[in-house]
Amino acid sequence: METTGFFIEAESCQIGRKGETVPGEICVQRRHGNRTIVVLAGGAEQGVRGRVTSEVIGSMALHYALDGEDALRGARTIVRTFAPEPERSRDREEDGTAAAERTVSFTMLDIHRSGRVRITGFGTVPCMLFRGGREMPFPQCGTAGEEAGECRLWSGDFRAEPEDRIVLMTGGVVSSGLLTRRLPGGWGRDGVTGYCRAEIAQNPLISARELARKIVERAELNDLFAPKRDLTCAVLYLRQPRRILVCSGPPFKEQKDEILADMVARYPGTKLICGGTTAQIVSRELGRPVSVVLRRDPAGLPPTSTMEGVDLVTEGVLTLNRVKSLLERTAPGAEVKEKGTDGVVARMLLDHDVVEFVVGTRINPLHQDPNLPVELELRRNLVKRLGDLLEKRYRKEVRIQYI
Repeated sequence: METTGFFIEAESCQIGRKGETVPGEICVQRRHGNRTIVVLAGGAEQGVRGRVTSEVIGSMALHYALDGEDALRGARTIVRTFAPEPERSRDREEDGTAAAERTVSFTMLDIHRSGRVRITGFGTVPCMLFRGGREMPFPQCGTAGEEAGECRLWSGDFRAEPEDRIVLMTGGVVSSGLLTRRLPGGWGRDGVTGYCRAEIAQNPLISARELARKIVERAELNDLFAPKRDLTCAVLYLRQPRRILVCSGPPFKEQKDEILADMVARYPGTKLICGGTTAQIVSRELGRPVSVVLRRDPAGLPPTSTMEGVDLVTEGVLTLNRVKSLLERTAPGAEVKEKGTDGVVARMLLDHDVVEFVVGTRINPLHQDPNLPVELELRRNLVKRLGDLLEKRYRKEVRIQYI
């Protein structure tokens, strides 16, 4: 989503409470036209029962936003539906159900491509805004009058600026480490803030996906790798879009070889060539030699190559097929740990916002070999499936051009 000045990267990471089958919290993200909507919701309990409630809360909040309902009105409806009245909670204290009921929480964030942000929450840790490496207070952020027990509904509006980071989290992250020798009072909001500042200072270009993962993994470490509560964090990063060009396959007509090489030479972002024939064409047209890296690939793929002005040169269809399989089994927000060429390419794709494929349509005779695996698809079909995967699961902006 390219905007007037910045791209909105929204990513999340989650680790469930130790011993539970599924986390009781959810993070829902949706791009809708010029808007990005993020909902962080926690049910009344941990595990499956809490997950059911949080799924309903998340669905209600998301649809209120998509349907154009006033965010505060929608939040009040959710509070009145799921949060208990104080009198009802006191009546239930004897049977032990009131404590569970009070833990219903959610945060709704709606950000427009112009930078306008509307945020509403109930029972959750107020969000953090980092600008220039420092935490900034949310303008006009205060309570909105609705309450249940000790929780209050809060809301705020402000205008974000390029390079702003918005961090949303649940109570499990802030309370991580509670009663341990190192953090007897828990990590705390100040601890989370200091950690985020240090990470941003160390890597000013750190992605939203990486920062969310680091926060959750640090919270898990605070709990000595046995989380006492669900750990959920979402990060939004507003910046210039990061672009990557992926060229694979020779053009159908040789007269277009020059056009392909010119596209590679002029591209303003990261450049990746997947295919030996494609690399030779670009090398010939631009007068830049290709050098093979004589090193065994951990994934068993053909070796990579180097070329001036190109970030990475790999084999074509085999590599792209392995990348697609790797991304299919990798959960959004999870770290790609594979060290082979497929892992390197997958991380490159995930670290960019706009992925532009240039696919040559000339048929490679080698791919007609009946001894090749059945799952090895034609290049065009493979790139289309890979593009759909990046767009739907990882929320990338994907463009495919055939040449």
